[in-house]
Amino acid sequence: MNGTMTTKRNTGTTITLGRLVDAVGPLVVTPLEEPARTLEITGVTVDSRAVRGGELFIAVRGSAVDGHRFVRDALERGAAAVIIESGAPPVGAPFVVVEDSSKALALVAARYYGNPADALRLCGVTGTNGKTSTTHLVRAILAREGMKTGLIGTLGHGIGDTLVKDPHTTPDAVTLHAWFRRMQDEGCVGVVMEVSSHAVRQHRVWALDFEVGMLTNVTHDHLDYHSSMEDYKAAKAEFCYSLNAAGRKKPAGTLAYWCDDPNAREIGSRFSGRRIAVGTSQVADWRVSNVEVSLDGTRFTLELPDGERAAIAMKLRGAFVPANAALAAAGASAMGASLASVRAGLESVDRIPGRFEALGGGDRPVVVIDYAHTPDGFERVLGTCQSLKPKRIITVFGCGGDRDKTKRPIMGGIAQRVSDRVYLTTDNPRSERVEDIIADIRGGMKNENVVVELDRTRAIHAAINECRPGELVALLGKGHEDYQIIGAEKLPWSDRRAAEEGLAQWSAR
Repeated sequence: MNGTMTTKRNTGTTITLGRLVDAVGPLVVTPLEEPARTLEITGVTVDSRAVRGGELFIAVRGSAVDGHRFVRDALERGAAAVIIESGAPPVGAPFVVVEDSSKALALVAARYYGNPADALRLCGVTGTNGKTSTTHLVRAILAREGMKTGLIGTLGHGIGDTLVKDPHTTPDAVTLHAWFRRMQDEGCVGVVMEVSSHAVRQHRVWALDFEVGMLTNVTHDHLDYHSSMEDYKAAKAEFCYSLNAAGRKKPAGTLAYWCDDPNAREIGSRFSGRRIAVGTSQVADWRVSNVEVSLDGTRFTLELPDGERAAIAMKLRGAFVPANAALAAAGASAMGASLASVRAGLESVDRIPGRFEALGGGDRPVVVIDYAHTPDGFERVLGTCQSLKPKRIITVFGCGGDRDKTKRPIMGGIAQRVSDRVYLTTDNPRSERVEDIIADIRGGMKNENVVVELDRTRAIHAAINECRPGELVALLGKGHEDYQIIGAEKLPWSDRRAAEEGLAQWSAR
């Protein structure tokens, strides 16, 4: 499509069009004409603007743009052949008509890159909150077990500590299989990845056989994309149930889920394969108890199904940390990690960017930076802030534009209930007026202890400046993000930098 989807790229090798089309199998409606089967294809793309000579263009129907509108553009830019769902076939170019071009894209991309996922052990994490932290913790545990794994998710994709950023939590199928190819070539035996509900519905992970799937929770989010909470929950369930669906090439996978969350418990209880309930109650297979949270870290006890117990002392902070850690432990264990590796891996992680990062403290205010951008995320992060027993809590946040509007007043209500003062400000307004977004947020708030400051830098500095020692400022929504999207511009931004400036000003006054 002619949109913002990232695709590519080219392995430097070629493959015949016939072999790529054969990967689509029963999805084909109108088959490829025989003379075109030997045509050499040099790449696969869904972005007509990025087409290079000799590539295969696949017209995918996106949520905002239909790639079928750009078939002619792709051919004019040198596309050697196209795959479409419907419409008039292109004149003078080989084509195939399929039932679902997004599924076809996943199968073609896998074949083009040599089906690298077949040789990799795949671990997928889905859920509303906690995906990023859980994937990083799983990777740390598997590293202690001696398993080299790639990482794909919100903070970027890669093999070592340096991650390549991507606009999608789960990248498009071409980018995804290109990463699988690279990861396998560089000696990875597995991949730990976040799986978004968008990725499930858009078939970015279609036909991937995950060995382990993890479900953190299912709470209010993405209702700008999904028609209802039930639809959103169904997308999460679809990924979970794919672990033992018919037609898999690999053995059935294992599902680990946080059973304290009602929606996750419902999905997990209906899973017919091997499942691991993780939670704080006696019904959990892996149980969390004795949780202690401070600015120094998080301690808890992990009780295993065989009765063994492990005392875990993590550097990460937050009342939600044990849930992510226990899920990571159960999932990694299902992949063969020992309890020693579980403990060592969990305790080795000292920072996950934008996830309850704390600055200041001592004789200065504490500033917490977190990516929380859903009602459940607000409850979790601000609840942890309360547990630290600061003298006051000041919260600074906004809401993203062109996204789910229904959660805005809910988040405003939560912030006001927990905080002594709330600063409402800018957070990726995109094409919406910031004033309109803030009006939506205020719909769930009382007209007291609320300050509106549209400049996020000034809002952060003002919140910190009014603090005294022992008080806490929570900066929510941006977390690791290093940009602000205002209109069509993507401008440099950092909550951490603004917080450090604010603390420096506080100390110098």
